[in-house]
Amino acid sequence: MRTALVFIGFKSDKGYGDSVLEKCGVEIGLKFTVYDMDSLRGVARVAFDNSDGVIFVYKKGTWPDLQKVMLIEFERSSVFIDESVPYVLAKGFKKIQEGVFFDKVYEKPILFMPCDLKESVDFCKILSNFSSDKSLIRVFESDIKNDSMIYKDEVESIFLIEQKEIEKYKKLKGVYTTSGQSPQEALFEVLKNKGRVRIATAESCTAGLTAARIADIPGISYFLEGGAVTYSNKLKTNVLKVQPAILRNVGAVSEETARAMAQGAINLTNADYSVAITGIAGPTGATKDKPVGLVYFGVASKNRVLVKKKIFSGNRMIVRDKSARYAILLLRKFILNS
Repeated sequence: MRTALVFIGFKSDKGYGDSVLEKCGVEIGLKFTVYDMDSLRGVARVAFDNSDGVIFVYKKGTWPDLQKVMLIEFERSSVFIDESVPYVLAKGFKKIQEGVFFDKVYEKPILFMPCDLKESVDFCKILSNFSSDKSLIRVFESDIKNDSMIYKDEVESIFLIEQKEIEKYKKLKGVYTTSGQSPQEALFEVLKNKGRVRIATAESCTAGLTAARIADIPGISYFLEGGAVTYSNKLKTNVLKVQPAILRNVGAVSEETARAMAQGAINLTNADYSVAITGIAGPTGATKDKPVGLVYFGVASKNRVLVKKKIFSGNRMIVRDKSARYAILLLRKFILNS
């Protein structure tokens, strides 16, 4: 994989340098050195957009600026408590050891390393997420536990596995890819194996994000019939034929509405399978019984409907991102089991 390397607050020859990374199998495609907040913002975005992953090597005094960049550019948090501690990065990032954090940001690996790590540190273990001799194994709705887990949220678990172990993971329940595929790529593979089937979406809180991600895949037009963005109750009723009584009695964010939306998408498009999403992405709209992050998913065929309830953590963007990923993987699983 092509990795971007960003040195923050010091010259690269003053720390352990990129030679350590190269010895651990990291392919460095881009390299930057920055000293101020404004440059860091621009470089962080360029590095992220033009690589398969980013490694930030930072000087201790630059930590507050690095936190702010992650907030501004990638919305990793919404509150600062103490700039001297890794508050923003700790929200979702896995602490590998003191000062070293790892996470996936929109499906790309991101690593933060202080420039003063000692030579006795196992750099190759820290950098294993960027090494070409391992593969990312993604698992949906499974409780697999393994020391090689590098990430886990309410949607999936991700493991970094040596190539020699890949075959045994392919047989485990919930594994949806052993080659690092995105949810939409994994769905596309299932659709191709299924044959001539059509899918459709019905979205409220994700407002078309799920359909857009599915449509990112070249060739998906053979399977994707279309979708409906029904943000308002009026459109849920007029387009998807959700009964007004359902919306009046239990609300738009409910099991009953998700079920009706999924069925409505089938009836609207004559697709073979559908997925529907309705929830509260926040920061407003919550009640005592329906918190921010509550999302209902409906998946349907012409003779079967399944509804799932999830409560996601994170801000508005993160809840919507998790909802789209979950919806795609749930649809994939539903089609496989049909």
